[in-house]
Amino acid sequence: MEESRVSSIMGWFRRRFGNQRNELDQSEPHTCSQKCSSGHSDSTSSCSMCPSSSSSSSKSTSSVKLSASEKPLPSVLFSSFRSARRYDLCVCHAEKDIDLAQDLASFLEESSKGLRCYLQERDCPPGGAVSSELLQAVRDSHCWVLLLTPDFLKDDWCLYQMHQVLSEGPMSQRIIPAIINMPRSELPLELRFVFTVDLNMNKAFGYTQVYMTVINCE
Repeated sequence: MEESRVSSIMGWFRRRFGNQRNELDQSEPHTCSQKCSSGHSDSTSSCSMCPSSSSSSSKSTSSVKLSASEKPLPSVLFSSFRSARRYDLCVCHAEKDIDLAQDLASFLEESSKGLRCYLQERDCPPGGAVSSELLQAVRDSHCWVLLLTPDFLKDDWCLYQMHQVLSEGPMSQRIIPAIINMPRSELPLELRFVFTVDLNMNKAFGYTQVYMTVINCE
């Protein structure tokens, strides 16, 4: 008799608390399912109970913020006149100054600046005649920077390209003499009437001057 009573009480506890647990286990997925189904039907909403949805939403928000923070390139770079030219800037330099030329080009070609630079060692096709290729690079460029160093003044091809630049744009803001490792007093006579960029003191500031000159040059 006593065993039957104990068995009856134990059965009541199993039924009572077993049903409560089942109800809890079923209620959470059911609620999330309802929210997910209602949220997923609308592409602009998401389920707050669903980790993957929450993660996707946060990634989307950060992506929008990143895109909004990107600064667009100056519209002048897309003018019809510039589009007719293959390059925004021709970097004229002596062979021994290739590292300086590459450093300047890398600065100007950053995604935030977007200039198209011509470097002889990189962009000149093999087999082309030096004179014709240098002349074509000058004609294909909107502006020209002359990296004036002692080696530039000793290089006949550099002087040839300098004179081609002067013939293309005499008295023009499109010519940008940039001095480094030499005083301004040693400038060639042909360039003493042109304002120069001084790279001797602060190259980063000088690079920015070159960039702003190209951007503002019509």
